[in-house]
Amino acid sequence: MLGGIEAVKRRFKSEDEEVRIAALEDALNYGDEGLDLLIEALKDDSEEVKDYAVSFLQERGGEKGKQALLNYNPWIIFTSFKTWKCISDYYSYDCISGRTYNAYLVSDKKTLKYVTQDSKSKYLKALNCYMSDKDPNSKQVFKDYVETIVNSQDILINLKALLIGDKCHFANIKYIKSNIIVSNIVPLLKAYPNLELLHIRGRMDKEDVLKSNSEILSICNHHDNSTVTVKSSLKHESLKTLIIDADGISDSNLAKLCNLNLPSLEYLEIWLSRSNLNNINIDSLAPILSSKYCHNLAYLGIRKSSNTSELAKAIIKSPIMKNLKVLELTDGNMGSGGVIALLESPEINNLHTLNVSGNRLNQSTIEQLSKLDCRVIAESQFSDRYYTVWE
Repeated sequence: MLGGIEAVKRRFKSEDEEVRIAALEDALNYGDEGLDLLIEALKDDSEEVKDYAVSFLQERGGEKGKQALLNYNPWIIFTSFKTWKCISDYYSYDCISGRTYNAYLVSDKKTLKYVTQDSKSKYLKALNCYMSDKDPNSKQVFKDYVETIVNSQDILINLKALLIGDKCHFANIKYIKSNIIVSNIVPLLKAYPNLELLHIRGRMDKEDVLKSNSEILSICNHHDNSTVTVKSSLKHESLKTLIIDADGISDSNLAKLCNLNLPSLEYLEIWLSRSNLNNINIDSLAPILSSKYCHNLAYLGIRKSSNTSELAKAIIKSPIMKNLKVLELTDGNMGSGGVIALLESPEINNLHTLNVSGNRLNQSTIEQLSKLDCRVIAESQFSDRYYTVWE
């Protein structure tokens, strides 16, 4: 192009927003030098210019652009249900209308069956499948949903995101125990190899959530010298976001979920409980903390841990800190040991965000943490109502 990249750089110095935006579009034609200009534009004074830079980097920035966006604002990268346009109300029989919406809310087995028998469901990319705690068959309903969805893989050919579990009433979730028993999710992972987001919700302490015929492994629990039996890792190439939203989870199930081979995983969120704090077996997290499988993990959130300080120490000493951009250890009981470990860790400043809300930290401790180079969130320390996941 006339003038080359230097001309594009000169145009980007213009005071006119439209000229700068046009320069960014032309920069896409100049390889790494053009990408460098787009990355520089993330610091522009104009929000509109920054928005265009983000859009261009998302579309054509490749790995270099992705890393720049992770440093700028990792939430832009993470795959969530906001990625897909969802109908605002619950599903009704005339909702599926082709390509207008590509995400739906399903609240009962009858509706799920209807959706999975409709040929237009081939356009659906995301399903929120809720089930009621008051279902008279609450111990079986999760399994029934899984069976229906698995048997519908020839209809739901474009499914990218799935939430499956009990319905959450935001205002009082902490005070409602789940009666929904999460069953084996291996058939889901095998039936939908292109799935990018999986959010499972319910009790995970009653049944094996990852039943397979794979080789048996063992993980030692150093707290009581017991052994947790774990099956060798199931591999899923596409999953980017995994949310384990448990109202109670066994050491065995946690270890198995953490041992999944998920090379594309960027976002992992683990809820141990809804009301009571649960002790987390740090050894169960070993495959995650070692980056054994999840080389691209940029977000780790663990909530409702009763040994939050021990958890914090293990995380900041682990290889995972090399790529991690957001660490959320919330609704726990972090003590001085955990806080000191965070303050003394040079790796913690490589984060974009550290969230320690709901840990009953005093104001002096919060002020110390706020001096870290990363963004620190430390809200609602003495409240039982802080739940960042729903924001």
